[in-house]
Amino acid sequence: MSFLENDKKLIDSAMSTELAAESSDYKLIVEAMRYSALGGKRLRGILTLEFAKMFGLDYEEAVPYAVAVECIQAYSLIHDDLPCMDDDDMRRGKPSCHIAFGEANALLAGDALLTHAFSAVSESESAKIHPERALKAVRILSEFAGYRGMVGGQVLDLEAAEKEVDAETLDKIHKLKTGALIKASALLGCAAAGADDELCGISEKYAAEFGLAFQIIDDILDFDGNYDTCELNSYVKIHGIEKAREYALANINGAKIALSELDKKGYNVENFIYLLDFLVKRMK
Repeated sequence: MSFLENDKKLIDSAMSTELAAESSDYKLIVEAMRYSALGGKRLRGILTLEFAKMFGLDYEEAVPYAVAVECIQAYSLIHDDLPCMDDDDMRRGKPSCHIAFGEANALLAGDALLTHAFSAVSESESAKIHPERALKAVRILSEFAGYRGMVGGQVLDLEAAEKEVDAETLDKIHKLKTGALIKASALLGCAAAGADDELCGISEKYAAEFGLAFQIIDDILDFDGNYDTCELNSYVKIHGIEKAREYALANINGAKIALSELDKKGYNVENFIYLLDFLVKRMK
């Protein structure tokens, strides 16, 4: 079993256990939470586990941190799909949460997943052993998922929905909307393992480059060859397909440079290189 499969299995199992109704009073909301949170590739949670592992923490202690970031990711997708936001009726091949449970219940399910992320960390056994690490993780989640991070990026994206933005604004949107939670994923793993500020800084560099490459490649994969039907504010629409590829590769190279710093310090970066190579394969 590859590390991706193993990590995903651990996270899926923990998410299923975490999101369970303690009383029949909570049955509906928990069902809506599970509907949206149980599934997906678990990329962000995997990053959390792998950074924690690289810096010497056992997987089991890091799992609550991975669950936390996946709860944030699931909540963000529920809210993104709402009629007042992107208005998408389908998510991962099935009806979106608001179609399946109604708009009000979907909104509340997103709220519940957001707040549960903090419980997953603060109520964990890991937090009892290292409370200062859990506190740091809560700060990271608050900063990168909030108005200074993912939410702020979503606001900028909504403001730009009806007009074509410039390249600088596009970068700013996606560094926040997509990139902030990916940076949080890496930093949560660092926090869980008690990594020092220097290691956190290098890890954040990797995640920042990875996140932007991830978004650019998503735009490339969404491109159907027709610029007239291309999404208005995408890297392909603004830069063209070839330049978009160049930018993605430049970000991937930047991530590899960050990894080289960790490699020189004696850390095993093999799995992180694999993730970058996976991004390149997706683009081809």
